[in-house]
Amino acid sequence: MAGKKKNNKSGIRAGDNSVVIGGSVKGSNIVVGDNNVVSNQNINLVSSFQTIYRYVETHPKLQPAKKQDAKEELKEIQTALEQPKPDENFIARRFRNLQRMAPDIVDVAFETLKNPISGAATVIQKIAKRMADEAGT
Repeated sequence: MAGKKKNNKSGIRAGDNSVVIGGSVKGSNIVVGDNNVVSNQNINLVSSFQTIYRYVETHPKLQPAKKQDAKEELKEIQTALEQPKPDENFIARRFRNLQRMAPDIVDVAFETLKNPISGAATVIQKIAKRMADEAGT
């Protein structure tokens, strides 16, 4: 059957070390290379913040209105930490607000978020150090 072409559905041909993607890649991670490490920061943050929210909910001395305020501050912190370049000053202000409501929530949040698996650990460590320095401890 000379002269008959092979039917290639996509019409795309790739050579060695090429990546060909068909369809939408929205919300996907595409990593090319050797020895890559990929983690999903949002999943780590969601899990960490669920722990902190549970602590706030079960806090024996916090009034319902203060619990709601604390959760709102935590939501803003979580949203800021999910950004590619978190705003340290914004996050520090949210933590100071939490500190005024219930200092132990800040302690639990710092310890929970310092987990090195979380991509936000460095930012949290900087803010924790700065707040400790401001408190004189």
